[in-house]
Amino acid sequence: MIDKTAFTWPQNCRGAISLTYDDALPCHWQLVAPALEAQGLRGTFYANILSAAAAPEDWRRVAARGHELGNHSIFHPCQKNPQRPRPWLPDEYDLRGYTPRRWSDEMRVANFTLSLIDGRSERSFGNTCCHTEIGTGDTLTSLDPLIAELCVAGRGPYSRQIVDLGTINYQALGHCGADGRAFDELRPEIDRAMAEGGWIIYMIHGVGEGTHSSYMDPDEHQRLVEYLGANRADIWTAPLVEVAQYLQARDSDWI
Repeated sequence: MIDKTAFTWPQNCRGAISLTYDDALPCHWQLVAPALEAQGLRGTFYANILSAAAAPEDWRRVAARGHELGNHSIFHPCQKNPQRPRPWLPDEYDLRGYTPRRWSDEMRVANFTLSLIDGRSERSFGNTCCHTEIGTGDTLTSLDPLIAELCVAGRGPYSRQIVDLGTINYQALGHCGADGRAFDELRPEIDRAMAEGGWIIYMIHGVGEGTHSSYMDPDEHQRLVEYLGANRADIWTAPLVEVAQYLQARDSDWI
């Protein structure tokens, strides 16, 4: 457990929040990054390479302004099953058919490609479809050790909980969703995380109708970033990789 009498967040903030945006959508570099920057905030953009390749110079500028380009794979593989057939996903990218070698090879290529855009060697991974395993049956394999080899941390399951700072699994960080939700729903979660001195991670896809099948209303998103901007003295809003590195650097001080 953390000795909370000794642990402090940067600038003596009460807690931390990471806003993470999936799939390298045009609205991210056109709308979201400028909105964050206007409030003095930075976020994480999980880029699958097939999407990011459509606008590499735009993403290079986003990264240069202090945002994280996180690894979100090359092809966005996910598990297909009768409950969630995911007709948009080619069978070749069904995680049930992946081996550890194939998964790791693809993520290494994604990391290298992102490094050509942002010049950085360290980043976090955003688990595609929030899946934390590959294979099936006897070949079922946790992604945790694979992520540990390749990335600083992984945003893993959709837990709807703040990160438990006493028992952090950096390779499968739980998170909350913001798509389709109003700011008035999010604020109590954020305030509770700050009251507990914790870290809350949000996953967002599009911002605005037509940007993605899952999206946050632009006005609600603006309310969110304005609230975080107005409370920068209390809430540390930072890319996921930065918060993870800050906590990892302090692991030796935990008791």
